[in-house]
Amino acid sequence: MKKILVLFTGGTIGSITTDGIIDVEREGKYAVVEAYKSAYGDDVKFECRQVLNILSENMGFSGWEKMIHEINSIDTALYSGVILTHGSDTLAYTSALLGMYFRHFDIPLFIIASNKPIGEKGSNGLFNFTSAVGLIKEGKYKGVFTLYERVMLPTRVIPADTCRDRFGVYGYDGFNDFSVFSGVSENMLSRPRERIFHNDVKFGKRVLFIEGYPAMDFGCFVPNEDTAAVLYSPYHSATACTDVSEGKSYALTEFIKRCITKNIMVYICGLKRKVPIYSTVAEIIKAGSIPIYTTSAVAAYMKLLLAYNQEEMPVKEVMGKDLFFEEVKFS
Repeated sequence: MKKILVLFTGGTIGSITTDGIIDVEREGKYAVVEAYKSAYGDDVKFECRQVLNILSENMGFSGWEKMIHEINSIDTALYSGVILTHGSDTLAYTSALLGMYFRHFDIPLFIIASNKPIGEKGSNGLFNFTSAVGLIKEGKYKGVFTLYERVMLPTRVIPADTCRDRFGVYGYDGFNDFSVFSGVSENMLSRPRERIFHNDVKFGKRVLFIEGYPAMDFGCFVPNEDTAAVLYSPYHSATACTDVSEGKSYALTEFIKRCITKNIMVYICGLKRKVPIYSTVAEIIKAGSIPIYTTSAVAAYMKLLLAYNQEEMPVKEVMGKDLFFEEVKFS
């Protein structure tokens, strides 16, 4: 078996607790690798690299740029697989981005996190790491996967709730299955896929991400010169307020028209490919918005960021591709 490359970015899995405060280990120690060796002592060889050392709530454009650059530089012929450690707070966002960008990856790349620092009671970090090592040994999958107590498609991970710290899977309502691929066969995940993106990405263009709530005043949102697009996440029926009786600024349709006058397109995620639709949805589409069907808000946001900041193909072409099973197919 070839080496496993472990890329560290910080997060709880790379943190320690001091006087009741959790923060990244400044010396960049590879605690999870040492814990694995101590527990199992097998002949797996690891190569470790520190790409970042931050808490993932501080993740931003420069962090994603560094990760993409680092992974692009990997000679996959030298490794059996890659494990990228990450914080849990923005795990879903990084997972979606890397899953779509590295759809072609010809060895498994597992993105993992931990609920508590390694070695603390109740920490699942070693379990997640060990599970990733085991799946790399099996050599069953190609591409990017998120592993947090179970294996998930990276483009369908929903951020963990703030109560039980459990990650959801878009389009799936269970929890107990170890592998959750929701209609995607494991055979499909072992095949090589066409490479679409070849160059590193610089995130100079921004996407304004708005999540709907009642009585939202769209007048509060003012796209600036760096805003390339707007993503609106509606209610579960893909609806939003279109009633102007309380003022035009409370209607999404009016906000869409305002953005279009500035050559900023507004995308609506989560629409279902079925009819009939609500009258408000019809109004939203008629106003000029672009629908993104049966895709989570997280995946839609990261896909838009990638589409508008890559320079290898038109934005429309990127948005029209199912990059890595981000769109859930319902019968």
